[in-house]
Amino acid sequence: MNESTGQAKFEEISQNETSHILDKAPYSNEVDDLENQEKVFNKAPSPHAPVLPTTIALTYNATKPPKETLQAVYRAGQYKAGLPLNLLMVQSTMAGVYIAMAGHLFIAVGGGVLGAAVFPTGLIAVVLTSAELFTGDALVFVASVLGGKVSFGKLVRNWTVSWIMNFAGCLFWAGLLAYASNSLEDLGQSDLAVKIALKKANQPWGHIFIKGIGANFMVCVGVWQATCAEEVAGKILALWFPISAFVMMGFDHVVANQFLIPVGMMYGADISISHLLFKALLPASLGNVVGGGFFMGAVYWYVYDSMATDKKFFSRIRDGWNARRGTNDPKDE
Repeated sequence: MNESTGQAKFEEISQNETSHILDKAPYSNEVDDLENQEKVFNKAPSPHAPVLPTTIALTYNATKPPKETLQAVYRAGQYKAGLPLNLLMVQSTMAGVYIAMAGHLFIAVGGGVLGAAVFPTGLIAVVLTSAELFTGDALVFVASVLGGKVSFGKLVRNWTVSWIMNFAGCLFWAGLLAYASNSLEDLGQSDLAVKIALKKANQPWGHIFIKGIGANFMVCVGVWQATCAEEVAGKILALWFPISAFVMMGFDHVVANQFLIPVGMMYGADISISHLLFKALLPASLGNVVGGGFFMGAVYWYVYDSMATDKKFFSRIRDGWNARRGTNDPKDE
């Protein structure tokens, strides 16, 4: 086949293909004006030009509404309640490490407003790694127990292990990275560490308890808001302001004090271990439970789920009573 014959054959094939396409709607030569063309397109879309969607439905929400946030808190409670003991211990130790890290940073920059501004780095790490922080778990477990999602025994287990291992994580950071490294001495902040420890340990018991309520109320406001947010940036922003605020207000967070007081003792603060445990950490712990567990967890369980829970509770009582009497519930007849 020579070049001219091949060219003729190509033109013949092209003409046949073109006529084949033009014989089909909507490319028919019978369509002469725009109005008719639109009718043909609407009636018979072309297989050669697929119709593309002109709008895209967006269903993504950057935040959860409050009722969904409570359900997310319930799911967190069920997850935490189901953790094996070894994982609960590790995650609780890491939570103590993160809060101690934030406390170290607070002292390193000289405390005050700047220290309060950088302190939220610890709780951000806790939330983004799902670490087991005693104070945050006050919100989660009180709400989950009241909502019937978790047993009271699981609450006791979580709070006991998280409190002890949070303390272990704080002591690890204080002893190794703050004291043995001579970090605060090098920064000229060892005297500040002693001053903070003495101030926090030597307050009246009732004052520490009330400050503990305020501290964990604000911490759990941050945790609730972070649970509302779906993205990391939103969680960070939601946590930052309440955490900075409680530090600026001078409130007492038990896990922060598990670092701040022992590190001051290591640098020479005259505080006994019994004083630390029973006159400093105990009132802060109880205040934290009230502030986070009852003023946040119980309040929002009552607002968003108490009616449903009460109905289930009274329904179980009614069913048990009917079974005992050997009668049927009149509503079932």
